[in-house]
Amino acid sequence: MPPQERFEQIVALVEERGFVSVKELGEILQVSEVTIRRDLQHLHDQQRLRRTFGGAFSVRLPAEAHAGAQAPAIEGEAEGRPGTQPAGAAKSATETESSPVDRVDVLIATSVDLSFDRALLDRATKRNVPVIAESVRIAGSRTLVSVDNYQAGMALGRWAGHYARQHFGGLARVLDLTYRLSNTQARSQGFVTGLREVLPAAEVLLSINAQSAAEAAYQLTGDVLDVHPDINIIFAINDATALGALRACQSRGANPNSLIVLPFGLEGDTLRNALVGDGHCKAGLAMFPEIVGPVCVEAAIDAYNDRPLPRHVLTPYAVLTAESLPQFYLCQSGAWQLNWENAAARLAIPLDTASRIAGADRASRRASGSLPRRIGIVVPFSEHEWYRNLTLNMQAHATGLGIGLEIIDAAQNMKADVALREREIAKIAADQVQPGDVILIDGGPVTLYLAEELAAREQITVITNSMPVFETLRDCPGITLIITGGVLSPLSDTLSGPTAELSFRELRADKLFLPATGITLGFGLSHTNLAEVATKQAMIRAAREVIVLADHTKFGQESVVQVAPLSVVTRLITDNALPANTRLDLTKMGIEVSVART
Repeated sequence: MPPQERFEQIVALVEERGFVSVKELGEILQVSEVTIRRDLQHLHDQQRLRRTFGGAFSVRLPAEAHAGAQAPAIEGEAEGRPGTQPAGAAKSATETESSPVDRVDVLIATSVDLSFDRALLDRATKRNVPVIAESVRIAGSRTLVSVDNYQAGMALGRWAGHYARQHFGGLARVLDLTYRLSNTQARSQGFVTGLREVLPAAEVLLSINAQSAAEAAYQLTGDVLDVHPDINIIFAINDATALGALRACQSRGANPNSLIVLPFGLEGDTLRNALVGDGHCKAGLAMFPEIVGPVCVEAAIDAYNDRPLPRHVLTPYAVLTAESLPQFYLCQSGAWQLNWENAAARLAIPLDTASRIAGADRASRRASGSLPRRIGIVVPFSEHEWYRNLTLNMQAHATGLGIGLEIIDAAQNMKADVALREREIAKIAADQVQPGDVILIDGGPVTLYLAEELAAREQITVITNSMPVFETLRDCPGITLIITGGVLSPLSDTLSGPTAELSFRELRADKLFLPATGITLGFGLSHTNLAEVATKQAMIRAAREVIVLADHTKFGQESVVQVAPLSVVTRLITDNALPANTRLDLTKMGIEVSVART
């Protein structure tokens, strides 16, 4: 595909979705993430989109229905200086490997992964960056901005009970499409409680983790309907899950009058359109991202100024139907816009946000010097309409105040954070190698970084089954390089199988540098690919010392098959996000633990 055609497709996708991650664009356009990052920087420089860490979002926001709204400015134009970047503006991901936390004054984040939370908060604490939790509480955050998930779930459950009484003869047989996070669990529990307040005999036939993904919800719902055709209510903890359920209902030709899907969210136009479409979606719990976005910004401003905040900033919700939807939303040119006047009159909007939007003197707030220059928002599910609309509305409110917004794709950021930590681990590993050493290097990202660190060394012998390691070291004059035979795995780019195992029987090494995909005290070292395990075990037998290279995300994970117990490990090199109690447990087992500082 010619670059110009690719540019146009990228811009169209970003404008359609609001935010698109690098990974999504690479998969859609079938090019590498390196190419996508280069394209995004080119389009950012042309001011056709806004480049962010992990993706890009549109410079065109939906028209605002409330008074005083301003269109978003291109970075550098907030203070009338076209073509320049304000102080504190983010560099592109190709220009720096620093954490996004280093580039913001306040961080808004959702808890998705405990190890990621620890690393994020550790960095935020060191940088004195206050954290606002969104949707799910994070330890150490200044406040949580979210609905009362349990009470909101109860409200939708009560509606479902009354509907079942009127339309299903009082019978309610429920499929609960839930998720593992505390907020989504509260939604499911509240829904069932509210339903049983109205219909005590209501049955929850199945409660299943649908992975917060439309495709998983589609597959699970279809399977459940095949086994339990008498289900008549499907509760979905967000719009993505609801969309999968709706597709499954439609693909099986289910009657909308005998099977309903009730989403917790109504996050964007897709489910609002479904609500008025006379299909399976008869009602939904609206969380109003148009309100939550500005509230998050106002909470961030208060935290930046060290003003007191409640432990929980409660945002409004409402159960909406096709009849009540127009009380809150106006459909203009095919898009639903929040009617701020009606919303402010009917809903309790926290932090005086509605009045600040409608009548605050933005110029005086900017001039006061009490505003952060840049706010970061960590997006855990960039494909969800909730986060697309939340970030667009945050951007509109922040830009009106002259505040920059950096959108951080959690998945991409976790990869980048792990890469930073693995590079530091590799540097410590390289210090273990002395002239005259014979070393074994297994395949993996961290060992590739190790190979790069060793490239300038003299008088060492490297034995490897990794093609990337081999290619990195093949032209290094100071290194004697030996590559094993074996069958090449296209996924890991390593050689394994009987030929590789035979090579290690005839070789001996001073040190083995071994990555692992899973480490627990009980199960030991484990790996995802069964075919490669025997080769790793042969490498362990061929080495006098086994040095495991593993960042904190590998701990607590048990992969498909055990490679070896931890008793074979001489030294572990990890990062400082691994909890101290885990490091102490490993030390008690006789393993020397080295910690990379990041």
